[in-house]
Amino acid sequence: MINERRSDSTIEAGLRNPSREFDALLETIVGLAAANMVVIETLHEHRVLDRRHFAHAFGRVLDRLAPELRGGMVEHTLRDLRDRCMNVRAGGLADLQAWLARLQRSDQEKGEHEGGHEPSP
Repeated sequence: MINERRSDSTIEAGLRNPSREFDALLETIVGLAAANMVVIETLHEHRVLDRRHFAHAFGRVLDRLAPELRGGMVEHTLRDLRDRCMNVRAGGLADLQAWLARLQRSDQEKGEHEGGHEPSP
């Protein structure tokens, strides 16, 4: 009974502010990508590895990316990491921002259809 109450309150809390949970998840993903770049750059500067190898690895992952992951955060992050390893100006940020805007519009439309609730800022 206590476990049921906890799970119900956890679910309710998650439904009250899903954008906060999404923002936390997004910050975590961005932080992990940034940490990977720091490691790659540091090892490259110390001549332990050539970051172009990572660029090719990210490219191979992109080539084999599952269809359900295409066009989403995973693809944009991999493209950005690949571009940064090749010293190419990363256009992924604009793509990522466009993807996030589409996602937010989709969520807003979904909320309007489900009950007319406006998302909290």
